[in-house]
Amino acid sequence: MTQTNNPEKKLETAKKIASKTSSKQQYETFEENIFKLLRWVSSLIDRIFFSTKYSGIFALVLACMAYFVATYDGSSNVLSSSKILSNIPINARYNSETFELSGLPNACEIVLTGEAANVNNASSKKGYCQVDLEGYTEGTHTIKMNAVGYGDNVTTTVSPSEVTITLKKKTTMQFDLTYDFINQNQMDSRYILGEPEFNQGTKINIRASQDTLNSIALVKALIDVSGQTSDFEIDAPLVAYDRNGQAVNAEIVPSSITASVSVSSPSIEVPIKLNPIGQIPQGLAIDTAEIVDHQTTRIYAPDSVLNGISEVYVNFDMSTVSENVDRDIILPVTLPPGVSASDVSVVNVRVALSTIDTRTMENVSLNAHNNYNNLAVSDIDFMNVNVQLAGSLNNINNVDENDIEVYFEMPEESGTYDLPLFVEIKDNPYVSAELERSTVHVTTVEANQ
Repeated sequence: MTQTNNPEKKLETAKKIASKTSSKQQYETFEENIFKLLRWVSSLIDRIFFSTKYSGIFALVLACMAYFVATYDGSSNVLSSSKILSNIPINARYNSETFELSGLPNACEIVLTGEAANVNNASSKKGYCQVDLEGYTEGTHTIKMNAVGYGDNVTTTVSPSEVTITLKKKTTMQFDLTYDFINQNQMDSRYILGEPEFNQGTKINIRASQDTLNSIALVKALIDVSGQTSDFEIDAPLVAYDRNGQAVNAEIVPSSITASVSVSSPSIEVPIKLNPIGQIPQGLAIDTAEIVDHQTTRIYAPDSVLNGISEVYVNFDMSTVSENVDRDIILPVTLPPGVSASDVSVVNVRVALSTIDTRTMENVSLNAHNNYNNLAVSDIDFMNVNVQLAGSLNNINNVDENDIEVYFEMPEESGTYDLPLFVEIKDNPYVSAELERSTVHVTTVEANQ
């Protein structure tokens, strides 16, 4: 091996060795600085995380960053939001004096889109959907709907986006006016309403399409009578109805009318009578039953009804008596048809009970009823019958032969019949009667034979 003694080469070699040593020292110094920086950052983070002074601020910063990431719109760099508005009214712009509009929905739906703040602000506004029909003529048209009143800072989407409507020319037709009294349940039943009079007569003009006019069956003035006690005058709205009683949307001219109504309170004083009904339970008898508190009452009705009434009744159902003791019963007053009110609505009935007794009335005469065809009895197997009475001893002792009627109904044609017998006790409903025989054998002929 040959040893080199060249001084230049030795110097170059020495420089290379020195350069490597210097680079190594620089790397070690850089590495040491990096570790110092990391230790400082770590110490700083420890102080922030575990310091009560900075932990709240750090949490707020993290929350803001999370919200920004969640709502970040990469395309617009803003917070985006949307909101659906339902049941929004629809406004149609058209010549309502000339045309009738049909086919328009009652409401629409609007979707607002934009920055969250703008959407919230727009949703609080009183916007609406609009159909612009100005310039359109009679016929069927498909029209786009627009949202109005929500501002320019949001985007609006309307559903449905377009509607199909029909415009029909209006014409005028005259109708007779009728009326209805409404809220009569809020008026004292003692008062009677008279026939209303209308200040503009009973002929009413209605403007609508011919199809709508043809569907109208009647026009009514709705007269509110709540709380009325004397003659009054009121502005009554007018409503058109179809044959099914449904309101028709039409232009009524005028839309209301002044009605004058008289209010009266005709009445009469009538006696209250006890009306026994039903059968007394077996083994019991009613000795007396009488109204003890009110003998008369004032009733209220139109004069035409009052003219046919002479008394009112309290129905006493004798089948409800179940105890052999005296007692008082509260019973309602039954009002005849057409009577609206009575000063007395209930009465107190005192009932005296007794054990039942019987008595036989002998040889009570038979009578013939309802001889509508002028027939004569040519033969009958008996003319008298025994009747057994049942009731309290006091009541059956007060019945004489004149209080009992036994009868049969005359047949419609001449001939021989077995006819049923009926018995009635006059003026004493608490006495029952049973016949010894239930039928009679009768032969009838023409009266002129």
